Amino acid sequence: MSATLAPTDEALERVASAPTLLVATDYDGVLAPFDADPMNATPVPGAIDTLRSLAGLPGVHVAVVSGRDLTTLRTLTEIGEDEPIVLIGSHGAESSSAAVREAMEAAAVTPDDEATLAELRSDIEALVKESHPDAHIELKSAAVVVHVRGLPREVGDAAIADARRVALDHPGVKVLKGKSVLELSVSHADKGSAVTALGRHVDAVARVYLGDDVTDEDAFTRMRRPEDLTVKVGTGSTAARYRVDDEPAAAALLTRLQQLCSTAHAAS
Repeated sequence: MSATLAPTDEALERVASAPTLLVATDYDGVLAPFDADPMNATPVPGAIDTLRSLAGLPGVHVAVVSGRDLTTLRTLTEIGEDEPIVLIGSHGAESSSAAVREAMEAAAVTPDDEATLAELRSDIEALVKESHPDAHIELKSAAVVVHVRGLPREVGDAAIADARRVALDHPGVKVLKGKSVLELSVSHADKGSAVTALGRHVDAVARVYLGDDVTDEDAFTRMRRPEDLTVKVGTGSTAARYRVDDEPAAAALLTRLQQLCSTAHAAS
């Protein structure tokens, strides 16, 4: 499937009228534009407040989903622990929701995985130090990430290729190629499993998911019910039904959805 059109008001009205709705969205590339320094990736103005407004409506449940670890995700979104918005980090391996954590226990990192991760981290750190000093390493609870955003293309491509070769020396490591980033993970979790688990927990009649990268395709492929609305942000092939151009367009879509949900609840 290659989505080309943004969702119409009619499509948004259908999900807005659902008695129980789950709205889930990726962070980087959807709520927040990318930055050469990942910790400087800040949300589009008003985007988090829109999510808060949605989460305050009866029957509407909201989640922010990311490959980032849970602590970093909370720091970047500034969503408090006492707020009703669910945070899902590390591609589903971490969550502020006990129900999601319980559902994802089968994908938990084992002691063998942790040993593999320690070896992988050492090898990647040596590779970057010796061969690609301009690349940036991010360490996660279950992964090592190589960032090359802002580097000349040939320099970044070489770093990514070498990191991929290192991963091949460690059986069981999952390689996730994103935008100017390569994540090498020992986690068996994925965003799609985590989001659908949350949807089951809240008995969502309709589900909305916005994502921009390869890891979001796990969610898109799982959300194929007629009541679901999936949106790819940016270019590239996708299993999503709809597409918008960029982060401001994604924020505008969420604002429109919030308006329609408010109208639907006021009329009920």
